[in-house]
Amino acid sequence: MSKLSLRSFTSARRMWCTPLLCLTLILSAFGLTGPAPTASAAGEQKPFPQQVSYPGVIKPNHVSQAAMNQSVASYYNYWKSAYLRNDLSSLPGGYYVKGDITGDAEGFEPLGTSEGQGYGMVITALMAGHDANAQTIYNGLFKTARAYKSSGNPGLMGWVVADDPAAQGHFGSATDGDLDIAYSLVLAHDQWGSSGSVNYLQEATHMINAIKTSYVTTNNGLNLGDWDSKTTYDTRPSDWMLSHLRAFYAVTNDQTWLNVINNLYSKYAQLSSTHSPVTGLISDFVVGNPAQPAGPWFLDESQYTGAYYYNAARVPLRIVMDYALYGDQRGKTISTKIAGWIKGKTGGNPANVRDGYQLNGTAFGGYATAVFVAPFVAAGVSDSSHQAWVNSGWDWMINQRENYFSDSYNLLSMLFISGNWWKPGSSGGTTPPPTGTNLAAGKSAQASSTEAAGFEPSRAFDGNTTTRWASAEGIDPQWLYVDLGSTRSINKVILNWESAYATSYQIQISTDSGSPVNWTQVYSKTNGQGGTETINFQTTNARYVRMLGTGRGTPYGYSLYEFGVYGPS
Repeated sequence: MSKLSLRSFTSARRMWCTPLLCLTLILSAFGLTGPAPTASAAGEQKPFPQQVSYPGVIKPNHVSQAAMNQSVASYYNYWKSAYLRNDLSSLPGGYYVKGDITGDAEGFEPLGTSEGQGYGMVITALMAGHDANAQTIYNGLFKTARAYKSSGNPGLMGWVVADDPAAQGHFGSATDGDLDIAYSLVLAHDQWGSSGSVNYLQEATHMINAIKTSYVTTNNGLNLGDWDSKTTYDTRPSDWMLSHLRAFYAVTNDQTWLNVINNLYSKYAQLSSTHSPVTGLISDFVVGNPAQPAGPWFLDESQYTGAYYYNAARVPLRIVMDYALYGDQRGKTISTKIAGWIKGKTGGNPANVRDGYQLNGTAFGGYATAVFVAPFVAAGVSDSSHQAWVNSGWDWMINQRENYFSDSYNLLSMLFISGNWWKPGSSGGTTPPPTGTNLAAGKSAQASSTEAAGFEPSRAFDGNTTTRWASAEGIDPQWLYVDLGSTRSINKVILNWESAYATSYQIQISTDSGSPVNWTQVYSKTNGQGGTETINFQTTNARYVRMLGTGRGTPYGYSLYEFGVYGPS
């Protein structure tokens, strides 16, 4: 029997792990006017709620941001109580996410899996600030992930958690769990830094390299586990976590991750153009070159491996996040098509979603479950034409209480839709803190344009990573410069981009005494990927320092949280 069928979490049967719980929010006569109360611990850099707004992405607009934050916090409290455990006698201090599995656990009593471990680690890193114990829980989840190492690659996690030391190192891995775990380590580094008991950035780097070694195929695809071939074209689209791969690129600067992203988008286009041109749906498993749906019972998984079923149901969230966080228009195109189709199919009512569709849109599932509904709702944030769908979907999602699999994915989707899934690196967390004084801090600035009030040039020099400068949309070139006040010796610039970043730009300096006219280029880049970029150059004298953007990574404008300028230490 294949490792794939052993690790599958999905089931054709409806599983109810807990009774339906009712939540009642007591609002004042004037409504909820502030964010959900938090119990923030010291040291968090991105405490919940972050409530990010991404360019071109909508949120539910029939409730306040504070009400959305409250719903997410309440759902997390429920999820934590229902599924988070630290009762392993064989691993004191080890946390895991409790969940039923399907498949053969080879004589062990299964308690959870690497998939659940990944979900839990992402969720916990994002909920830090609401949960004062988040870092303790996260470190306990990481302890379990490391202890239950894969039999094929010790840098990865085996797919089963069981309260038996013999299970540690016994099982092979599953691609999706490890991708989420590695990504969560990048989030953890941004959230808490890496100088504590766990060096999150170092662990993330090691794991990203292990993922490349075991999962990235010779044809720039992703295989199914560390037991699978490196030359295969077989792949599971629910593993296509495109924004995760961009975070891996930001950490390693390894072009491989961008190559994989481009290849996976090509696979999606190949399959959809032939098999789902109307719906935009994709199958649980994809095989062959050119890409096509797997046949029934592929690797003994289910009779629906060539349909949109419990694996593929997760895909829309992964695709739309690449558009929201990184501005890739391919993600928007796919997401908008899927959202438009499901709106028409259900008459705009999320309760009419079914848990299974043929790629042509024919439903064979029997009921609505959150692991299908929530990603469909997430896809809708890609375009304002889907506003009513997103509103009704949000109302449906916040009241669901089903089972580990659906509830975990529902919570992940809620975090994203509410703006509480932030882009790694957006606080400068993946760049070691610069030494020396930021010579640009608080200095006067000018820009070629400003998108609107609240996005003035000074916002990029105020030391606040939640405020930003934004240029007018859709116009090249654009520039932003700072006046250091006098001629200074400099050799470093740090750009902390919002999701509207530059792919091509120059760093220029001027020593003019009045308004700058004469500019000299000290650095140029043509393959920018956003995030936080540290730019070193030969020491030079400058009074004015300018970023000149000549190519955009999104259809919008240019936007910087912070623009730092440093001299020799």
